[in-house]
Amino acid sequence: MSVTVNAPAKINLVLDVVGRREDGYHLLETVFQTVDWCDRITVDFADTTEVFCDGGAPQDESNTAYRAAVLFREYTGRNENYCITVEKHIPMQAGLAGGSADAAGVLVALNRLTGADLSLDELCELGAKIGADVPFCIRGGTALGTGTGTELQPLPAFKAGYLVIVKPTGGVSTPEAYRLVDGKADLFHPSARAFCEALKNGDWEKMTAAIGNSFEDALCLPDSLAARDMLLKNGAAAACMSGSGSSVFGLFESQDTAERCAAVMGQYYAQVRVCRPCRGITVD
Repeated sequence: MSVTVNAPAKINLVLDVVGRREDGYHLLETVFQTVDWCDRITVDFADTTEVFCDGGAPQDESNTAYRAAVLFREYTGRNENYCITVEKHIPMQAGLAGGSADAAGVLVALNRLTGADLSLDELCELGAKIGADVPFCIRGGTALGTGTGTELQPLPAFKAGYLVIVKPTGGVSTPEAYRLVDGKADLFHPSARAFCEALKNGDWEKMTAAIGNSFEDALCLPDSLAARDMLLKNGAAAACMSGSGSSVFGLFESQDTAERCAAVMGQYYAQVRVCRPCRGITVD
């Protein structure tokens, strides 16, 4: 008996770097949102624990899906092995949390496969040992993330509009991204709190005005900035980089406008997708 899940990507509707702890970890205020661009993950019992993953992702112990399986087995005290197959669709190194989504998907799938019946809090505790985005990827939906991004406060569902997500070339490593943030004296600080207030009031104009990302300001990735400007010129109410890049998303009120924009963007970028907000991981 196998279990298959669809693990969605995340975007950061707002991402502000607000400080740094003594241990070097950065403090964030961010509004997370899962979107229906999903990796498909299947887990089953096997003689040895292995991960099979297309799309250029590693197929060894460094893969987040593999690490999730090992942590799950250790936490539950089980002695089984698992075969994990990851069908990659979420672009890698894009700021869309593809690796975190895979880890989250494996934890949810193994919980179902084994009947371990771990609580959501327990799964998130395990996920946080793999990466800061994993707990949100487990919970999904819309949430305010604080601390290192693992302290989550559910928000009203972000249902308005459509998104066009573009993955340009280029980008920097996460450590380098934080180094650039630390080195920028006049760093832009968007207000996650302002977005949350607008979301609660259903105010589309104030929500779009609050969209922003400190990393976009610090990194100034030419390809990402060009994609952002093209989204805006083709009807996006707001456009912004997600995470530390290099993907960029635009928000649209109508599906027709979003699809027309995506058609234009597709002439210049290989990875373009029209998405909708979604609630999180689904089990087939």
